[in-house]
Amino acid sequence: MLKVLLLCGDRTVSDRYVSAAEDVGLIRVYPTKTAAQAMERMFRDPFDALLSDDFFLMSARIQARPLIWPDHQFLLIRDSRTPKRLPESVTFCFPIETEPGRVLKLVGSFPKGQKRRQNPDYLISRFLQQIGVPVFLYGFTYLSEAIRLMLTQRSVTDIGSLNAVYDILSEEAKTNASVIEHAMRHAIDAAWMRADPELLERTFGDTIHSDRAAPSNAAFLFRAADQIRINQKGETVS
Repeated sequence: MLKVLLLCGDRTVSDRYVSAAEDVGLIRVYPTKTAAQAMERMFRDPFDALLSDDFFLMSARIQARPLIWPDHQFLLIRDSRTPKRLPESVTFCFPIETEPGRVLKLVGSFPKGQKRRQNPDYLISRFLQQIGVPVFLYGFTYLSEAIRLMLTQRSVTDIGSLNAVYDILSEEAKTNASVIEHAMRHAIDAAWMRADPELLERTFGDTIHSDRAAPSNAAFLFRAADQIRINQKGETVS
């Protein structure tokens, strides 16, 4: 059973996560309202993961007492005030409107005791943050999930097979593929307004249009998946 400590001051949100955990199975959510209460619970009973909706408060507490927090820390992002670069301690982040069951399933993909750098979802999240994709956009989550599917489904090799990825995502999110494509497009365009041009050139090269516009969704996804495969091979875990 994966034990997740939920730091959230909103009782409605907390109740939704507790209920979703019962539906997902193999995950138990323990809600707490304040960082002080979270620290007290961590001292008494270590948890496998922390899920929080308050970035600034959580990051301040973690910096003050870094050793008591679990290896995996997940954020529920409320708005664009979140900094472009998140602390290294953060494993993954979600828009707060994301359906709790989807969040918990991804949280559950990080097994107990597994270091973040061993998990492709962590590498995907880091890659998108480094490129400049805003973490508070739905497109961040959709891009993350699309890349994860491309890494695990070797049959995704061209535009036609990429459509299957959109179909899977639209079914999971209970929306249509055009909504997902639009959210991805918005996130990629936002990244191109924020990121270091030299980093984009090194990472995406000839996929960037001659007018310096962002690449297509497909070009971005295929290049990102290739880059993350390279990063996986180069990762060393102590």
